[in-house]
Amino acid sequence: MFPVLALGSVMATLDISVVNVALPTISRSFRAPLTTSEWVVLAYVLTLTALLLALGRVADAVGRRRMYGAGLALFTLASLACAAAPGIGALIGARVVQGIGAAMMSSTSLALLTSSFPDAERGRAIGAFGAAVGVGLALGPPLGGLVVEHASWRWIFALHLPLGLATLAMVRSRLPADAAPPRAPRLDPVAMPASVTALVAVMLALSRGPVDGWGSTRVLGLLAAGAVLAVVFALRERRAAAPLLPLDLLGGALGRALLLTLIGQILSIAVGFHMPLYLEEVLGFAPGTSGRWLAVLPLTALVLAPLAGRWSDRVGGRALVASGLFVLGLGVGALATLGTRPGPGHLAVALVLVGIGLGVFSVANSSSLMGSVPAERLGTAGGLQATARNLGLAAGSALIVALVASRFTAHGGGLRLLSGALGDAQKASLALATRDAYAALAILAVAASGWALTTPRNRRRD
Repeated sequence: MFPVLALGSVMATLDISVVNVALPTISRSFRAPLTTSEWVVLAYVLTLTALLLALGRVADAVGRRRMYGAGLALFTLASLACAAAPGIGALIGARVVQGIGAAMMSSTSLALLTSSFPDAERGRAIGAFGAAVGVGLALGPPLGGLVVEHASWRWIFALHLPLGLATLAMVRSRLPADAAPPRAPRLDPVAMPASVTALVAVMLALSRGPVDGWGSTRVLGLLAAGAVLAVVFALRERRAAAPLLPLDLLGGALGRALLLTLIGQILSIAVGFHMPLYLEEVLGFAPGTSGRWLAVLPLTALVLAPLAGRWSDRVGGRALVASGLFVLGLGVGALATLGTRPGPGHLAVALVLVGIGLGVFSVANSSSLMGSVPAERLGTAGGLQATARNLGLAAGSALIVALVASRFTAHGGGLRLLSGALGDAQKASLALATRDAYAALAILAVAASGWALTTPRNRRRD
């Protein structure tokens, strides 16, 4: 069964990192401003995030294999729709459907894996599954760059079709049958729509802020709506007998680890999402070259992950979480100083530092998070971490575009940051905007590092 789950995981994670490199080309193809084309990524991640907890509950009721297979089929069909999209709106809509399919797979993968391996082999299986996630992220930048450079960007979605069909053929024979017949899932008819709508409202506000102005009626209205809906969701969850989001777990060490997960993912996607635009538009790199440079990030993190796991067992998670965030901050700060003509050594050192920081932080923080809850609630903690991770990806994608677009305008670049239409003066404005945005995020990373050191020691981990 492991190949079926691993292939599905590779497809779902690949679709985050592979599109980042192709985004400038997609933007040029449809002549769409960055604040619109960002939704090619954001729509996917936001849909995946918003549905993860709810679909996990539905899968428990209707059957995990059934949910996983349906999600894989939907993801594959939506990939074909993405490849054939006639315009930016159709592409964003198809990405929403892709996100639904990815959420159906992601909400059941770990549960299927955990229930199918004995205790003595479970840790190894989960570790191998985590490596598959890393492979998907690592393959994305070079594969996306290669495809865009030598073929159409549409092939990055079309390539999912044969892989998806091959995986679907193995679902019935490789995955264990659902033990019980389907039953009606118990979902709060108010809480789930409130959470989804709150997320969408906040992301729309971040997207429209650089265009409409942060004090505009539309942006303030969206932010207010998001806040009100978030309060409605929290109040419903507090009274629910079986809440989607167990609020009793969010205090103490677990809540802190989840917030650090969110911050780490914001920093990660801020680099992975924006750097392709910077490398191609400011430095003049071809998409293939851009993809190869960005592959440094996941590959470095993938190499560091096993070592970070051993170090975490020896010295405790707290020190490594703080160290990882600090190194990550140094790397993002180095990216802020690239300018318009950096040396290759400058770019390489900056990206390697970011990769090292992410690799050390991610493993140590996961170890600390899972060590902060009793054994009977490990599954819930894992689901909360996945939600925080994907929420960070969605928030970070919107935040980096909002920061860069706002500072681009402030530095005289104009009101619309349109990929492929930048003169020399606008390229200089984009470099300055990148400097400002990454400097702010570097400060966030260093501040989070200091905050991580104040975490009370976990006796089981530290």
